[in-house]
Amino acid sequence: MKPFGVLCPIVTPCSRSGEIDRDGLASVARYMLNNGCAGLFVCGSTGRGPWFDLKSKVAICKTVREEVGPDVPLYAGCAGSGLPDMLANAEAMRDAGTQVAVLTLPGYFAYSQNEIETIFMAFADKSALDVMIYDIPAFTGNQLDNALITRLARHERVIGFKDSSADYARFVDLLSVLNSQPDFYLMQGKENILGNSILRGASGLVCSLLHITPEPFVNLYLAASTGKQAQAEALQEKITAIVEIVEYSFSKCSESSTLFHILNYALKTRGVCDNILLEHEGDCPKWLADEAKKATEIC
Repeated sequence: MKPFGVLCPIVTPCSRSGEIDRDGLASVARYMLNNGCAGLFVCGSTGRGPWFDLKSKVAICKTVREEVGPDVPLYAGCAGSGLPDMLANAEAMRDAGTQVAVLTLPGYFAYSQNEIETIFMAFADKSALDVMIYDIPAFTGNQLDNALITRLARHERVIGFKDSSADYARFVDLLSVLNSQPDFYLMQGKENILGNSILRGASGLVCSLLHITPEPFVNLYLAASTGKQAQAEALQEKITAIVEIVEYSFSKCSESSTLFHILNYALKTRGVCDNILLEHEGDCPKWLADEAKKATEIC
């Protein structure tokens, strides 16, 4: 596999009514790169890609590209309701400055593994961008099997795979199978298994909790990728403590807005941006602000 480092799936600063805060977005992009991230991923789950229309997503991508310059790797979520929508998204995001399309399953309908393969292969054949496949069963309701991932990885336009399944045994199997592909990125997306994944040879990490504080995640990658196991394990313990706070918060309130409130608190506290919340998400409850404060203080 090819090493990458930390790919940050950045949030989208905005007004409560959903207008993009371009200054805030540029600030988040700059902050993440200044703190050691190797690339940026816009319009993913953390960036509310499914919420914004294509015009807004193009504006998000253009704003980030203008801020970071032409050389920073820029990935963009290109998910859609069907293949035509997905391909149109990829073309628009290419024109806005993206280099790689990040692709999840199309929404609404249930698909077999054979159907998924046909859809993804057709996308890779026709896409305006190189492709990273993104498996997040908690959102899509369907986990990709390893045989399918291995076949997709052989396509010349499929350059990587992001695994957010939390299935560590599956990830270890993929590491073994894909290790012979020197130009392929295998990325871990679950915070509680980052250290072990990178120690075993993963290309890097992509996770939303970077926004609470990026330093331990970047330092974990640097330690684990150079074989410093004790240092990596110590950093993983801190990250796991953050994960436990987030999981506790979700146990009390399972809506996606719980995570956005936590990230919003952290970013405001650090002076990175003013707001990432939408009107329907309301004000942050005191108990949740208290948990967010604990998370920001761990590192």
